Amino acid sequence: MNIDKICEVIDNGGLVITPTDTIYGIMADALNEDAIKKVYDVKKRGYNKPLIVLMDSFEMVEQYTEELSEMEKKLMDKFWPGLVTFILKKNDKISDLITSGNDTVGVRIPDNKDLLEIIRRLKRPVVSTSANITETPVITCIEMLEADIVSNVDYIEDGGLIENESSTIIKMLETDMLVLREGKISNEIKKYYEVIK
Repeated sequence: MNIDKICEVIDNGGLVITPTDTIYGIMADALNEDAIKKVYDVKKRGYNKPLIVLMDSFEMVEQYTEELSEMEKKLMDKFWPGLVTFILKKNDKISDLITSGNDTVGVRIPDNKDLLEIIRRLKRPVVSTSANITETPVITCIEMLEADIVSNVDYIEDGGLIENESSTIIKMLETDMLVLREGKISNEIKKYYEVIK
């Protein structure tokens, strides 16, 4: 992966498409509202649909969210880096654009050393969303990319065919765990939660 190029584009407010540990994703600077708007525009995505944010460490997660519960910490310890996104209470460093005005944000630490290196070098989170136009199939190889998307991003990294599923999305309630989107490791997460709750 051309990490130097990807960091340069994101740093300058541009959009990149890269393979992730799930599927191909569009990434942009999570602290740049103009870049975030571009992501919505390119995907033809409604502003009422929040974006997920990728971070590189627990320390970064703590910088951008309110205090984590003990249960959240246990599940993160077990499944991060990996294919699970947690819906967490955000602080004011995360734009309402990302969260559609909600006070929560979807956060994931990806299991991909190149992505983690990109976030480390940028020293800030990135927004990430599947590289398809809304309501069309997710992208598992760059040949599937729509022309509209290709012409509106600044860099595309070809990583060949990817066959992973989207991440599981979970939200912790006071006394329960909600699975908002099923994914590859949903059953594993549910079993572990039953053991530790």
